[in-house]
Amino acid sequence: MNKYLVGITLLLALLAGCSDKQGSSAQQQLPVDIAGGKVLAEKSCASCHGMDGRGVKDNIPNLAAQIETYLLKAAQTYDHGKRAGSSGNVMEIAKELSPDQLRNVLGYYASLPPLSNSGNVSASYSYYDRGQELSKPCARCHGADGNHTEAGVPRLAGQHPQYIVKATKAYRDGTRIMPTMHEKLTGLSQADLENIALYFAFNKPKSVARNEANTSEGKQFTNNCAKCHGSMGSSDDTSIPNLAGQNVKYLNTTIKAYRDKVRDHGVMHQTIGGLKDSEIEKIAAFFSSEQPTQSTFTPPETIDALAKKCDLCHNIGSTNPEMLTPKLKGQNRTYLINAMTAYRDDSRGNSAMHKISSVLYLDATIEAIATHYSAQAAK
Repeated sequence: MNKYLVGITLLLALLAGCSDKQGSSAQQQLPVDIAGGKVLAEKSCASCHGMDGRGVKDNIPNLAAQIETYLLKAAQTYDHGKRAGSSGNVMEIAKELSPDQLRNVLGYYASLPPLSNSGNVSASYSYYDRGQELSKPCARCHGADGNHTEAGVPRLAGQHPQYIVKATKAYRDGTRIMPTMHEKLTGLSQADLENIALYFAFNKPKSVARNEANTSEGKQFTNNCAKCHGSMGSSDDTSIPNLAGQNVKYLNTTIKAYRDKVRDHGVMHQTIGGLKDSEIEKIAAFFSSEQPTQSTFTPPETIDALAKKCDLCHNIGSTNPEMLTPKLKGQNRTYLINAMTAYRDDSRGNSAMHKISSVLYLDATIEAIATHYSAQAAK
């Protein structure tokens, strides 16, 4: 390896915050007793990690063929109390083993052959495709593409994804009362709701027939609405829904629900509390006659693009013992989700992972990365 490549490798190691050589160098110099490590694994580790190195539950990582130096570093973080929160007291075993025992048992797992994938999962992941599949129960009322087919039902096509997530979460959790919505959304994860929201947001809303009479009669009552929803019903705030082109019956019913405090929202209560039924009906008619606009938002990065960033450190680790980063290919999917979530939420320490957590703001992105790597063949 030339000096330039060595320099790049060392720089990446520093950025990853994973070198910490001093704490593990003594252990790395010890001879590895694979047979002794196997005995220790059967006694102390197999109940969680198996004798073949496969986690026995979805949230337990696979250790087979993992980089030995990384395993040592990870064990040290448990020994020093830096990762106690992610595994409870289970990893207290790291404190109970002597340095040579720890080296032997981790050497045993590192010496095992790579595991075959346990399921038939595709490495490809599309927010749109995933959202389309999850949204099928919504199609009967909201339309397959989010352009509603029933009166009294809101259009979701082109709506702000952040708002859709907020609304669907409220229905799922029961803070917005609608039994039908609660039933359909129960059991969906945050990532599921985000994928559904992105799917509908990507779809183009259908145009509506403009009614000039509705425009002239209703606009005079919308001054207070315009502050949040925009003068023509298209909001610049991604947490506030677009009203333009929405179903008139839906708007009429929903605005009255806010006025009558059936729906909880302090600002809405204060803004429209004095409106008469006839005025609300004209407001609804005005906004329903305006042309809907598609929400403008920055979509999350594609999984291929994100994987290239991850591979800057995690691919090097597979060939360079100085890079103490784990192999990700073939790793347990749920474990990867839990680990990335812990880094994003700052409940697991690693400066490099914290730096890149800005791209992990969506649970859907974390799920996508985990799916991508877990479906690949371990090496």
